[in-house]
Amino acid sequence: MRKLIGIFILLTLCLTISSAQKAKQTATDKWDVFGGYSFSRIYVANETPFPMNLQGGQGAATYNFTRHLGVTGEFALYTKDVDETTFRTEGYLFGPSARYHFKGSPVSIFGHQLFGVTHMSFTADPSADCTGVCSITTHPFTMASGGGLDVKVSKHFLVRPMQVEYFNEAISIDSIEAEIGAVRATGSPRALAEDPSSSTGIHITGQGLRYTAGAVYHF
Repeated sequence: MRKLIGIFILLTLCLTISSAQKAKQTATDKWDVFGGYSFSRIYVANETPFPMNLQGGQGAATYNFTRHLGVTGEFALYTKDVDETTFRTEGYLFGPSARYHFKGSPVSIFGHQLFGVTHMSFTADPSADCTGVCSITTHPFTMASGGGLDVKVSKHFLVRPMQVEYFNEAISIDSIEAEIGAVRATGSPRALAEDPSSSTGIHITGQGLRYTAGAVYHF
């Protein structure tokens, strides 16, 4: 009888430890961190130098509340030299994400809806004659919708061969014109003194597609 009780206690302890380890693993394996190459094509109607092809990089971190639902923060950087001017965008986006795992397969697909801002700037080359307006910046509200697929290659590493997103940006003409005016008046590209009474309320929409590929670390 004592042997049976001892075996029962030993099995109970083993099951308890095993369950605790599984719970700990489930609790800690919540993050996906991504980094990779990104190509973006942005279009603004009736504006030069658009459409424009941009190359850069993208990084993202996703916290998974469950196996299928999470929240993603993303940073993307693109640059391009156009006619002695450097065009640069830095996007900071955040939003919900969802993932579906195919049973018995290393492949999973995901989608997300992200919101945030993009720091967009045009900076003239120092050797160029920029007539006093050498740098113009704006910070449009940005939305990005899309998704992709991951292929698991080990316990913690996945390859992301494809992520495709559609994005749009609400660019304010007022902020650009105000900065040009401030630059011409003060000579400082960072001096912004917009006069609300002169606001035109005009906005243009930048939109486009971007393709990203890279690797994911899951922990």
